[in-house]
Parts: sequence; C-alpha cells; structure tokens
Amino acid sequence: MDMPESGPSFGADSLVIPLSDSNPKLARSKLGSYFERFEDGTNSLFGKDASVQLKDLKVFHGVYAEGEYIPFTDAEPFALY
Repeated sequence: MDMPESGPSFGADSLVIPLSDSNPKLARSKLGSYFERFEDGTNSLFGKDASVQLKDLKVFHGVYAEGEYIPFTDAEPFALY
C-alpha cells in the first residue's frame, strides 16, 4: 500500500517506510504469524534489528497529462469477493 500520509507499507508491518520529516530514511520490519521465522528465530527482514536506516531510496512514478487515465486507479485492493 502506498499511504500518502505515512509512506509505503507492505503488509501491516512486514515492511514499512514511514518517510517522516524527522527520520526520512527509517525502515521497519516485523514479520507476523503468516511468515516463517529465519533459522536464528528472528522475525524481521533486517535480521536481529527491527529497524534500519536506508542508504538509498528510489521512487519511481508515472507522469500523466491532465485528464489522462492513470492505470489501476480503479482497482479495489481490499475487495473481498
């Protein structure tokens, strides 16, 4: 999910990049019960640390003309059928 107010998030807290003004390079990870633990028992993408400082963050986005259709804007990401 890309939350304009709080930055991108992959899962509830599997990978969260808050993009806050006070700490723009912070990234956090906590893998929930749906994920298998690593061999050493950790439950974070970053190993024993639940948060890290990113060295680099690249953002890719499209450029659209006024009124041009933006792909996937009509998607229903949380629709349950």
